[in-house]
Parts: sequence; structure tokens; C-alpha cells
Amino acid sequence: MVGSERARKLIIGVDPGLNCGLAILSLDGTPILIESHREWPLAKIVERIREFGEPTIISSDVSPSPNLLEKLSRKMNAILFEPAIPMSSEEKQRLSKIYAERYGVKTQNIHEEDALAAAVKAYHHYKNKFEQVDAKLRELGCNLPPDHVKDLVARGRSISNAIKILSGVDAKHEYIIENNSEGKEKLKEAIKRLTEKLMLERERNRLLQAANRELQSKIKELEAKIESLKVALDKVHSRETAQIRREREYQHLLEEIRVLRNKIAEQETQIETYRRMLSHLQHLDEISTKERLTLLKPIESFTREGLERTFKVYDVRVGDIVFILDPSGGGPATAKSLVIRGVKAVIVGGKISHHALEVFEEYHVPVISADKVKIRWINGLPYADKEEIKKIIKSRETLKPINTLDMLKSIINDHLREIKEENKI
Repeated sequence: MVGSERARKLIIGVDPGLNCGLAILSLDGTPILIESHREWPLAKIVERIREFGEPTIISSDVSPSPNLLEKLSRKMNAILFEPAIPMSSEEKQRLSKIYAERYGVKTQNIHEEDALAAAVKAYHHYKNKFEQVDAKLRELGCNLPPDHVKDLVARGRSISNAIKILSGVDAKHEYIIENNSEGKEKLKEAIKRLTEKLMLERERNRLLQAANRELQSKIKELEAKIESLKVALDKVHSRETAQIRREREYQHLLEEIRVLRNKIAEQETQIETYRRMLSHLQHLDEISTKERLTLLKPIESFTREGLERTFKVYDVRVGDIVFILDPSGGGPATAKSLVIRGVKAVIVGGKISHHALEVFEEYHVPVISADKVKIRWINGLPYADKEEIKKIIKSRETLKPINTLDMLKSIINDHLREIKEENKI
């Protein structure tokens, strides 16, 4: 029999930080303590661990270990276990969940979860070796504390060597119970105390089991209540979602109505503009009929944009006469646009390009200089006498494209004439 009980050997998992997590396991993997504290100094951690025994292994969930764990392992003369690679969040959650379910313990936060996962990781690393120690002790029938053998094995000793070392140490602490009446009485007293203690522990276990059953029942009631509340919450959420959807649809319809009203207002404004324009044109048409005037549909600039604007506003048609106020920007393409519209004549307020004149000449559209026509401006629009325009066209006072070859011959002849006159002098 061992004369004095030695301190229990432990596996310690630590998650250092502002909130420090601590998990303590026995060497057979049974959880002893799981807790966490805010701003926990090293001295307090050491003090807390020693309340439960002596650490064989201090375990980290990362590699390399934090500085705090290195200090802790040196201070408490424990092995520092580091995983080959840092443990992932998924691995830590899986290990701590399985372990918590197996032993009926619960972690309160992620720091406790990480500390427990680190301790379990270390236990799994040494588990096979520790089980070999238990098997060997059973085989030899040794009455040695398994934890102390496992402690030496974890520190690098072989199982047989650890047993030999501890057998020599334990021999110093053993005592022989003398076979006399005094020894028997002491033994009976010890048995009696242990029996009473066993009865108390059994009663305590029975009470704990009853409390556990009561708590399990309460848990089931609470789970049922939670499920009922979830169903009610889902219904409320569904109603709120439907209400939100209806509100969004209502707001969307209001926005569509606003846009449509704006479009209607724009269309009404445009219709009113066209109505006034039509009334104005009808008035001008009456004036032109009385005075034998014809509207010269104005083109402000002889460009594609200028033509499109006139076509849209004045609706240029076959037989119309147009007045190009600024013909300088035009060319064959713009001239062709007027030809396609079927205009009767073109009056220009300035110099027009040679190429544009060629297109008008090709399609027999007369081009008249504004200087040749008496233009009257009525309400901002140009008018001219129809008969006057007919006379100008008939008398061939229209603009014609200059033949490039004839122009070149004339220039050469004029130049030769000047040379001859200079030679005579």
C-alpha cells in the first residue's frame, strides 16, 4: 500500500489572450475543469492549476506556441505540446463538440472551446502510449500510480524504465502493516471510513442523477417552448415580409404613376406647342394666299442637324422652296437630302459649295441667290412672291457650278495674255 497520495497528473489546454481559456483533463482524458477569465495573469493560472494537481503536459492549439505557454511550461516543469500545424477552427469545433457531448460538459465561449480542443489534441497524441502503460501495469500486477508512470513515459522514458524508477522510489515510502490487533483495528477503521465515504458518494451520485433527470426534463420543455416560439416568430416574420412586400409594391406603383403623370404633362405641353404652331402656320398661310406669297422654309445651317431640325419643324415636302440662311457647311450629302425630299427650288443666303451645286444641277433643282429675291419676313418667317421666283428660274439667273476645266483654261489664257503684253513693252 502506498504510504502517501501523490498529486494528480494533468493535461492542461490554454488559450491565452485578453480572455484566457483553461481546460484541465486527467491523463485518462476525463475533463476536470473548463473555464475562462478576463486579464488572467500567469501567477493566477499557475495557482488555479495547482488546485487540481501537477501538469504533465501544457498544450497549445497553434505552432509555434505563444510566449505565455512557454513560460507556464517552464514554471510548472511540464512538457509543452504543439500540434504539427496550427489547428483549424473546424477541427477545434469538431473536437470540443464531440468531447463535450461525450462527457456532458459545456463550453461557455470560443476561448474555452479552443482550450478544450488543445487539451484533447494532446491527449489523443499520447493516448496509445498511456493505454500501453495501463495494460503493462495490469499485466505485472504492479501497485504503482498509473499517472506517475505515464508522466515519466510522456517525458521520454520507456514504460519498463519508468516502472523500475517508480518501484525504487515507492519502496522508500512503503510501510509494513504489522500483523497484530492494533493494525487490524486501524485497518477496520479505515475500511469503515471508506465504506461510509462510498455510501455518501453513492447518495450524492443518486441525487445528481435525479437532478440531471430533472434538468433534462426542463431542457426538453425549454426546447419545445423554443420550437413553439420559432414557429410563432416565423409567422410574424412572414406577415411582416408580406407587409413589406405590399408596401414596396405600393411605393413602386406610386413612382410609376408619378412618372406617367410627368410624361402626360410633357405630352400635353408639346401638343399645346404644336397647336399654337399650327394656328400660326394657318394664319401665315392665309396671309400668303392673299398676297401671293409662298413660305420659304428656313434652314439655319446647311448641315445634317440643321436639315433634320427643319424637316421636323416645317415638314419639308415635295414642291417646297427652302431658304438656306448659312449654306457654308453643306456638301453633296446634304444637297442630296434636299433632292430626296423633292424641293422645288433652293434659295441661299451666302456662298454654297461647288460640289453641292453640282448635285442640285444634276437633279435639275434651281439654286437662287438671296440677293436676287425680294424676301419678306412675316412673324419671323421668310416669304417671297411665287411669280418673282418663277421669273428668276425662267430667266436662268440661278447659280451654276463652274466647270473646272473651263476655269483652268481661262486662268491660263489670262496669264498668257499678261505675259505677251509685258513682252511688248
